[in-house]
Amino acid sequence: MTNPPNFEAHLEEGIGRLQDGLDGFVGDTGTPLSGRLQGAGGVAQQGMGEILDTLRDVTADRPLFALLGASVLGFLASMFLRRRA
Repeated sequence: MTNPPNFEAHLEEGIGRLQDGLDGFVGDTGTPLSGRLQGAGGVAQQGMGEILDTLRDVTADRPLFALLGASVLGFLASMFLRRRA
């Protein structure tokens, strides 16, 4: 059986080689592809955080509205699931 730290080292080395290969394939000498992907992931995570903050504020200010919205979403989900079966 493989030693876990050794496995992790090999995995990280493989990921690094893959990223280097993708950067070479794209041929961009500026920001590497892996850096651009991480930047896009950060922007998406920030946007999702803002959406969740807004949703939390709305549910705190108007709990009945949140309950109604959750009920409607649950009803729609059950309709779609029942239709599939």
